[in-house]
Amino acid sequence: MKIHGVMETGNYERTIGMIVPHQQEMIRVALGFLPRNAKNILELGCGTGILTERILIACPGAGITGLDISEDMLDVAGKKPGLAGVRFITRDIRKSWPDTGYDVIITSLCLHHLSGKERIRVAHRAARALNPGGLFICGDIFRAEHDWEEDLLMESWKRAMREAGAGDDVIAGMVAQRTRRLSKLSTISWFRERLAEAGFSSVFVPFVVGFLGLVIGYAPVSRRQDRVERRKGTGARCR
Repeated sequence: MKIHGVMETGNYERTIGMIVPHQQEMIRVALGFLPRNAKNILELGCGTGILTERILIACPGAGITGLDISEDMLDVAGKKPGLAGVRFITRDIRKSWPDTGYDVIITSLCLHHLSGKERIRVAHRAARALNPGGLFICGDIFRAEHDWEEDLLMESWKRAMREAGAGDDVIAGMVAQRTRRLSKLSTISWFRERLAEAGFSSVFVPFVVGFLGLVIGYAPVSRRQDRVERRKGTGARCR
């Protein structure tokens, strides 16, 4: 099965490291915000379990549910010995999710595949599915705020892919795909605002490098806090 139109499922993990510079750095930052006492974690678009393995190490006592639309990707994840206790479900994240009451909902390199309206629905669904004080952690690919920034970042990205060992065909394919979908990608500022509107009491961005950004939203610690903030019109604090 082709992923991103340039790589097969079987070599996804090797190729993703070449086409997404700083992915591992972003994951390290994201893991630093995971509450170590989290009991129930939902991962959206878990793929082959790259992030799932790291979550399990950081929170060994947590129950983890991983959703992905690709049966091929989940088959790879399910065969990893270290992920034997993870519940993997073939599911389109645009549709219903299993259960509620999550301490953390986390996703990496997934939501940029959705439309803007679909990302908004995911944000609202995450806010409803989290326990009070829970975290929504989203590491993803974003569009630059300005065209001139996009041009500079594109050249930097091509150079980084080449230095990581990507061939000309892979680089050309990824550049063509981003160019084709650019208008559908969101900026980090747009996504922060959507999380605030979805009901997250605090939203901040602890990591931005190139096209990658990490956005974290905190659910209100109580429904009363949420009602008070909305009545005051303060909304979320964006840091």
